[in-house]
Amino acid sequence: MFYDDVAGKQGNGWKIFHLGWLLGWFMLISVGNAQEVKLEDLEFKTLPGDKLQLNLRFDGPAVTPKTFQTNNPARIVLDFPGVGNALDKKNIPINMGVVTNVNVVKGSGRSRVVINLIDQALYQIKPQGQELRVTIENAGALKGVAGSANKAKGDVLGQRIEKIDFRRGPHGEGRVLVHLQNPNTLVDLKEEGGKVIATFLNTRLPRQLAKKLDVTDFATPVKAITAFSDGKKTRLVIIPNTSNYDYLSYQSDRLLTIEFRPLTRAEKEQIKKKKFPYTGQRLSLNFQDIPVRSVLQILADFTGLNIIAADSVKGNVTLRLNNVTWDQALDLILKAKGLGKRKEGKVVWIAPLDEIIKLEKKELEHVQFKEQKEPLKTEIIQLNYAKAADVMAVLKGIQKGSGNQATGTVPEYATNFTEPSTGSVEGTVAGGSILSPRGEVNIDPRTNILIVKDTPSNLEAVRKLVARLDRSIRQVLIESRVVIAEDNFARELGVKLGIRKQSGDVTYGGALSDTLDTVGTIVDLPAAVGSGAGGAFGIAIFKLNDFLMRLELSALQAENRGDVVSMPKVVTQDQTQASIEQGIEIPFQSVSQNGTQTQFKEAVLKLDVTPHITPDNNIVMNLMVKKDAAGDITPGGIAINKRQIQTTVQVADGETVVLGGVYERTKNKKVDKVPFFGDLPGFGFFFRKVRNEDQKRELLIFITPKILRQAAALP
Repeated sequence: MFYDDVAGKQGNGWKIFHLGWLLGWFMLISVGNAQEVKLEDLEFKTLPGDKLQLNLRFDGPAVTPKTFQTNNPARIVLDFPGVGNALDKKNIPINMGVVTNVNVVKGSGRSRVVINLIDQALYQIKPQGQELRVTIENAGALKGVAGSANKAKGDVLGQRIEKIDFRRGPHGEGRVLVHLQNPNTLVDLKEEGGKVIATFLNTRLPRQLAKKLDVTDFATPVKAITAFSDGKKTRLVIIPNTSNYDYLSYQSDRLLTIEFRPLTRAEKEQIKKKKFPYTGQRLSLNFQDIPVRSVLQILADFTGLNIIAADSVKGNVTLRLNNVTWDQALDLILKAKGLGKRKEGKVVWIAPLDEIIKLEKKELEHVQFKEQKEPLKTEIIQLNYAKAADVMAVLKGIQKGSGNQATGTVPEYATNFTEPSTGSVEGTVAGGSILSPRGEVNIDPRTNILIVKDTPSNLEAVRKLVARLDRSIRQVLIESRVVIAEDNFARELGVKLGIRKQSGDVTYGGALSDTLDTVGTIVDLPAAVGSGAGGAFGIAIFKLNDFLMRLELSALQAENRGDVVSMPKVVTQDQTQASIEQGIEIPFQSVSQNGTQTQFKEAVLKLDVTPHITPDNNIVMNLMVKKDAAGDITPGGIAINKRQIQTTVQVADGETVVLGGVYERTKNKKVDKVPFFGDLPGFGFFFRKVRNEDQKRELLIFITPKILRQAAALP
């Protein structure tokens, strides 16, 4: 529909028409020049030479900004004085090269564009028409590519794709996994012709990866993936099998993931509305100095809406709109004249913003007056899972604690039907109460009942909140294993050389200490065989008259291998601390002015854990695992061998993680010898004792959390 209201065509001749036409255009140009220039769009793409270009598009001539750069954190800041912001998002992820994301904010009569970087980078700014082009040179990527190019043999480009894989997510997502040789590889990702194309600059594709993958059987939004080389570029063409999808990309080290999320038609339409909120039928309007009420009448006739204009809606407007939606045209007219609207069903009321604000203020005062005079009602709510005292604290907005650290406990309230005792809420922090100023809530701890007295409208809100709070909590089984492995080895070789007076036949074998009355001992370095371990061998080596010299060789070898495995298990609710311990208390005595006292030290196996189940069924745990044991006896009492770890870890449901370990190895070699003689080559062996020890000890702690499905929370 096209309306033309040019009065110069009738009665005043063509000269007057031309004069009015020129005047109208002059007014339009003046109004356009007076309007604020706005930033409409931001696009990015990669350029040869490891560069990234950001294109900032305005609805008027591009404005040259004031720029500055910071080192820590690394940022490039562009300030546009007198420029508005029409972008839908304030935070735009980039994740290409050295640029992580771009933030766009407006305030104090200017718009600021902040480019967040991984490291310092060079940049150039060039305005061109309605676009401002910012070119960022990724110096870090250039260095990384050069380094890899020097190491790679036969790889001219210096970087390549090592592997292309595909996975299906838990909610039907299609994930294209690209393993890169260089994490700084520049990637240009865009949607074109119903396909998503990823272009890898200066990247080589191995011949075995240049093929088409059919992934239809995975039942995801992705149908096929085609990879091929295009000169110095590698292209990855991803073909979806439906138009109802949304995609994003993220990179972790050398793994680039392109994820396609399935959408319903309603979700797809919602995304389109967020990008462009106007959905009305398009029309064209061309008016010069026409009353605003007349334009509103035209829009009412065009749309079929019931429009009510306040008596204070006055003034004229000149506009020229070509092929725009009617709801966008209505918003533009209202903004130009300082008007606002309220829509109820198919009726739209239009008035100056001041009148609408006054009306809403009066309506709010009416609601407040009604709450103050509305009769109160009492409702009894039976709780099944939650404690009445906990829910009461939430409804009142009271949380016990001091400073910024809440203890997680609930104040103790009086058990009768009155307000909580004043002494029990000392140090509490008041939050937003869901009750009205006249509302009251009390509890009966014997039956776990809430007694709420409030207005009928507030009672409905209380019922909804209590229904959300009174739910069963999922439970977690935490299994831990503490493994202590020991491997000890000892070997000892000794010698004993002595002289005796012969009193009988010469004997061979046995030990000197058992068979001979030693007249004198020349070397007394035997192995520790007195306890019954090991063995000894004696032999006569020299005889002179009544005297006999004998040699005793002794040897000992001991091996000890053992594993100690402790497996504490505990079941607890989500976000509830649990503790289990087993062991002994060792007594020891201490002397003081009061006399001798007996005290105890704990030597226990203990597990403290507080689990938290995340929405994606992972488990975050605050853990403390301790395995103490009695050690050596000292003059002050028995020592305690402590083994303890305290950490916070996230684990998937049913998976096992190694929290930590300690590996110890002790190697000793001890030599006892007779000076000078023990160092003689060949014969020195008969004058020394050698002991070798090798002790190994390893401690490992394993944790396996499991969500108990039979106790799952209600949907």
